[in-house]
Amino acid sequence: MNFLTTITPADAALVAAVFILGGMVKGALGFGLPLTTMAILPFFVPVDAALAVNVVVLFLTNIAQFLQMGQMRETATRFAPVLWGIAIGVPLGTAMVSAFSDEFLLLALGAVVVTFSVLSLSSVNLDLRPAQERPVGWIAGILGGIVGALTTVGGPLFVMYLVGLRVERREFLSALSLFFILSAVLVSGAFLLVGLFTPERLFLAAIALPAAIGGMWLGNRIAAYVPAHRFRVLVLVVLGCLGLNLLWRGISGG
Repeated sequence: MNFLTTITPADAALVAAVFILGGMVKGALGFGLPLTTMAILPFFVPVDAALAVNVVVLFLTNIAQFLQMGQMRETATRFAPVLWGIAIGVPLGTAMVSAFSDEFLLLALGAVVVTFSVLSLSSVNLDLRPAQERPVGWIAGILGGIVGALTTVGGPLFVMYLVGLRVERREFLSALSLFFILSAVLVSGAFLLVGLFTPERLFLAAIALPAAIGGMWLGNRIAAYVPAHRFRVLVLVVLGCLGLNLLWRGISGG
């Protein structure tokens, strides 16, 4: 599928605005950038183009957060099953991207967004015992890798897994960042092989990255003044509505 052969100022402004919003969500909540951007980008760019732009930004924005947490070795050791699962799941999901139509990808994306929003709003959490951490970690990694390759939104599965383990916030952010970094590296390599990266898409990613970083700074400021619970509920409600719209577009053929 051909994407924009000429990037207009309007195209660049729309992409920047979406990533500012996604960055704000991530800055305030610690996650949610790809969930937000992929819920909006398909409204004005092809799904595969949105995936390509998103995965580049996802990789770069999570490096700083992972290093900032200062728990690199501990995180990699404890969550090794998840990391190995991601390494298995991403190639499987990437093989499906080219095989499925845009309508199917819209349905998959909409389903992930709506499911995550509903489960989060209803406070349904997976309560895991210590003995379940490693086997469930493999499952979360494989499924998160598949969903991440298909939609770049594997985060909900990772979030539910970490919440189920009741890890403290610093370890939560460190682990989530590491999961996203590995997913993005593997997905980027796979997307490069199947030709999803083009000069136009990389140019848009270069515009999206500073927008996302600026949004993260704004999100951190918002978190200092707005109760986190209220902001989280607002974000989830809006995402749920966007997810329903994506489902409708997938069912109706775009």
